[in-house]
Amino acid sequence: MTALRRALAGVTAATVAAGGLLLGGVVGAGSASAHDYLVSTSPAADSTVTEPLTQVVLGFNEPPLTDFASAIAIEVRDAAGANIVTDPVSIVDSTLTVSVAPTAQGAYTVLWQTVSSDGHPVSGEYGFTYAGPVAAPAPTTAPATAPATEPGGGTSAPTPAASAEPGDPVTPSPDASGTAAEGGDSGALVWVGLGGALLVLVVAGVVVALVIRSRRAA
Repeated sequence: MTALRRALAGVTAATVAAGGLLLGGVVGAGSASAHDYLVSTSPAADSTVTEPLTQVVLGFNEPPLTDFASAIAIEVRDAAGANIVTDPVSIVDSTLTVSVAPTAQGAYTVLWQTVSSDGHPVSGEYGFTYAGPVAAPAPTTAPATAPATEPGGGTSAPTPAASAEPGDPVTPSPDASGTAAEGGDSGALVWVGLGGALLVLVVAGVVVALVIRSRRAA
């Protein structure tokens, strides 16, 4: 009887130990699978989008921990690696949304990171193809210069100023005051010349009169 009791006690202890190990494994597996996970995406993974794309939306099985909002992010990168996300992540319940502005058609990659409800960070990525419309950049044109308006309604093109080369003589352009001054100087010189001629004639007449008088007296 004593030997049987000892055998049963040994089997019971082994059973308890095995049960404990099995329970620990189940609990560990349950803890490992408790992280939040992605349940839906828009656009869908590996899909081709032909309509205008303005948002990327990710749905999870549980809401993220918003206390760690700085660790929650979404990037949407084109084939060249440029991020086309235009606004911060919007969090509504278990849905994360970002606004996007595609710059070209082609392959895009969505990279996401969030904080699971159990406090652990989770992340992932997927791809899609964009074949929708892309806004063309507005052309840049230089403003045209309006032509000058002449009296009477006509227009004339501006005349470029001539540039003087080094060593060329500089000819001053006459103005109204210079022309008037030159005209006044010419008139004064004419009157001076006439006065001098009259004076010469008077002197010559006086000399001739004196010579004739002296001859008559002789």
